[in-house]
Amino acid sequence: MFLQLPRKTKENLSPSVTLQADKNNYQFVVIKHKRFDAAFALHGGHLIHFQLKNQPATIWLSNTAIYSHNKAIRGGVPVCWPWFGAADKKLGGNLPAHGFARTSLWSVKNITELDNGVDIELHLKDNQQTRKLWPYQFELILKATLTETLKLELITKNTGAEQFSYGGALHSYFNISAPESCSVTGLNRQYSDSLNSGELKNGDGTLLIDGPIDSIYKKSSSTVALIDQQFNRQLNITDSGNDSEVLWTPWIKGAQAFTDMPNNGYQSMFCIESAIVHKEGKIVESGKSDRLTTLISVSPIQ
Repeated sequence: MFLQLPRKTKENLSPSVTLQADKNNYQFVVIKHKRFDAAFALHGGHLIHFQLKNQPATIWLSNTAIYSHNKAIRGGVPVCWPWFGAADKKLGGNLPAHGFARTSLWSVKNITELDNGVDIELHLKDNQQTRKLWPYQFELILKATLTETLKLELITKNTGAEQFSYGGALHSYFNISAPESCSVTGLNRQYSDSLNSGELKNGDGTLLIDGPIDSIYKKSSSTVALIDQQFNRQLNITDSGNDSEVLWTPWIKGAQAFTDMPNNGYQSMFCIESAIVHKEGKIVESGKSDRLTTLISVSPIQ
């Protein structure tokens, strides 16, 4: 796991934030605060750890995650952008699934120490490599407000002369005690299940985690709650700027197929993603910006 990786401090960025690196110069922004611990990988602008003091971790990270400059990290909150899933065929073939943001090198734009936490902004800008994959000029900012809650805002700025549309997700992997101890409430009743032809279905807004799940729910009008009986807590998830919540677990066979997840890894994770999945995406005019957000809080079971 991340906390067990050998690293050295390269630079103190603020009283509670340091820039660290492993032996391959894979860089991490590490936050040690009196209320929580957290960490980002600059590869992907990727939150890989968030844990309140005296609580189980909120965010799950595979303990066999691979830290490679060419691969997305298994766990945390990958930034899927500027598309979700496969790219539009109009862009060409052999493009990376879920876009290029999660495998690009980001930079630290700003750090602000708060009375009760830390604000961090990570930054990605178009360059020669991104324009080969997606021919637009942009500035992408991941703003993280870390307190006793976790707020992630993905801000897409169009810095070019023509409009573009984009899709994507804040692909949150949540740490759970065990699937049989968990349920999800507050979901929209309408969803599609890619494991069963993708047809639109009607549910009851509640989900038990008892097998492989790969479902796209229409955006919830309320807070989605991941209720964990064994941890005696619920994770309250409020999304904005999205059109869907994507719920996913690979279950047994899926976990066994991943080289960067233990065979039993599915037993301690579940994904609820703030996502833009509609084919038309969201249009951003020249000089304008758009925002995709997820806000996560921890509370006793209500």
